Amino acid sequence: MSVGAGQDWTLAQGDLVVTASPEGGSIVQAAWRGTPILQAAGGPEGKAACFPLVPFGNRIAGNRFTFRRESFTLQPNTDEPLVLHGDGWLDTWNLREKTGNSLELDLVREQPSHSPYAFKAHQKVHLDEDCLSLSLRVTNLGNKALPFGIGFHPFFRRTPDMTLQTRVQDMWREGEGHLPDGLQHISSELDFSMPRIVPPRWINNAFGGFSGKARLHWPDIELALDLSCDPMFDVMMIFAPQAPADFVCLEPMSHLPNGHNLPDLGGLSVLEPGEELAGTIKMTFLHVSETREKNDG
Repeated sequence: MSVGAGQDWTLAQGDLVVTASPEGGSIVQAAWRGTPILQAAGGPEGKAACFPLVPFGNRIAGNRFTFRRESFTLQPNTDEPLVLHGDGWLDTWNLREKTGNSLELDLVREQPSHSPYAFKAHQKVHLDEDCLSLSLRVTNLGNKALPFGIGFHPFFRRTPDMTLQTRVQDMWREGEGHLPDGLQHISSELDFSMPRIVPPRWINNAFGGFSGKARLHWPDIELALDLSCDPMFDVMMIFAPQAPADFVCLEPMSHLPNGHNLPDLGGLSVLEPGEELAGTIKMTFLHVSETREKNDG
């Protein structure tokens, strides 16, 4: 049974206030000490600050794939020519349970005419002091096995002096239709193994071998954010429009874009009917002076 459907919900813990919406099962804002860190810049109407990727993330070449000698076709679900991010971010989720610092959302998607996927998704949003935890689970409700994937699509506050630090193993070129088009050398300006300012240009690349950890730092508000992801999220999409866009997306995913058409499924998980796939990411907010004190100690 849904509880409080059709309204947004606010959670608060410590210095962190998070607002979630049934539309797309999305976070519409996460503010730390009054400053929006996850900010509305995406979703169907640009109101989402973070949304779940289910039953897959990103795009599928030609809106079709072959699995176990059977061909499957999908239809576009936005104004773009390629189906985008599955269906979870476009549907209305039901509130299953809510407390002062957590909520749980459910979505049941019967197989639509435009997609072979029938699934149930469950998402938990939980605050613990200054940590935002997002957990996502998907169950195959169909009558045949299919490749599934999950992820999250957060829109982080972007300032000229914001830095990013993370470790990856490889980088994919962006090709036609915003699809990955082969591996390329990681240039120095996109080597974030040490803290580096995100260059003020278009970036839309998949990075493989993601370590599961990243740090964002905003000197202007003395805030650091540590992103920690379950090992299953070993792909990181980085999307940043050209300046003066005020956001950057770091999208942890369980698979590569267009994995449906890669020989090894690009990390997608084959779920038999009734099987499930689940993972959690955490965002920990740290005041810089507090971080220094901990490091000095």
